[in-house]
Amino acid sequence: MRKWTITNSLTLTRYLTIGVIFLCVAAAFCIPICTEWYDAVSDQKPIHNLLNVILYISDALGLISMWELNGMLKRISKQEIFTAENVKVLRVISWCCFGIAALSFFLAFFRMLAFFVGFAAGFFGMIMRVLKNVFELAVEIRQENDFTI
Repeated sequence: MRKWTITNSLTLTRYLTIGVIFLCVAAAFCIPICTEWYDAVSDQKPIHNLLNVILYISDALGLISMWELNGMLKRISKQEIFTAENVKVLRVISWCCFGIAALSFFLAFFRMLAFFVGFAAGFFGMIMRVLKNVFELAVEIRQENDFTI
């Protein structure tokens, strides 16, 4: 039986990230169809245009996050782990999550279900901020160690 290694895990994660990038691109073409369907099946006031705008912006933020994550995974596979660039990536991803959360909380005024998406995105954004802070401290420690003789 083949042993599961860190390299295998990184490879799988990179493939999944690339898959999500393609899904984000494909979603951009499906958003109008999905929002029209949603308005047709809901018994509430149509919000087709507002939903399109929010979903397109959220899709773009998700695409940015996945693109940045893919770059970070490339660096990690080259053993470039605790770097300022990776800290920047985690910061970007966290702000993208907070952006999606803000959009979802705004949408929650029209559709309550969006509150749960906003909560999940905000929670994930907080986790990314914690990781960013850990990476930032690790970069500082690494720099101090590099200058120590």
